[in-house]
Amino acid sequence: MELRRLAKQALPMWRSALLWSALATSAASVMYFAVAYWRALDANNMVRALNSGQDIDVNIARAPDRLLLARINELLRRDRFDEAQGIANAAAPRMADQHRAQTLYNLANDRVRRATALISKGDIDGATALVNVAKSEYRLALRQSPDVWDVKYNLDVAMRMVRDLPSGDNEPEEVPPDAPKRVWTDLPGVPKGLP
Repeated sequence: MELRRLAKQALPMWRSALLWSALATSAASVMYFAVAYWRALDANNMVRALNSGQDIDVNIARAPDRLLLARINELLRRDRFDEAQGIANAAAPRMADQHRAQTLYNLANDRVRRATALISKGDIDGATALVNVAKSEYRLALRQSPDVWDVKYNLDVAMRMVRDLPSGDNEPEEVPPDAPKRVWTDLPGVPKGLP
């Protein structure tokens, strides 16, 4: 009997404590999701602004991947490659594979574009170096997202621009000063059209 009476007296106290803890948990959850929604809305607005051509600074440490990708793309559109590369290098360890692959793909595409401009100016050595770096970035992007056809296609184009041929061991160590100049380069040209 005594136990039953104590249980009847304790039940209202437990009930109110459970209700208060449920209310506090609900309020904390609402606050958490409200802040997350506000951050997502802010990031979406910044991505829209960057895609429309506005130059907006981004906090690299806290920005979501899609916002970093939009910032990198805007910097590439503005020919600020070094800044884009810096953001990509800083954000790469924490980016998801898909966004990291897209970043590498965009950087490699910009390198190939700059290499094509160097070819038209006659700077074959500079273009060769850019294309070689672009090929390695395309390969890294394929490791992150192996099923993306655009990356495979652009890697193929870059491979046609600068072939990966083994260097021959039959060349002499020292080139005599009166030796003829090497005519054939490692850069056969920019592929145009279909095969």
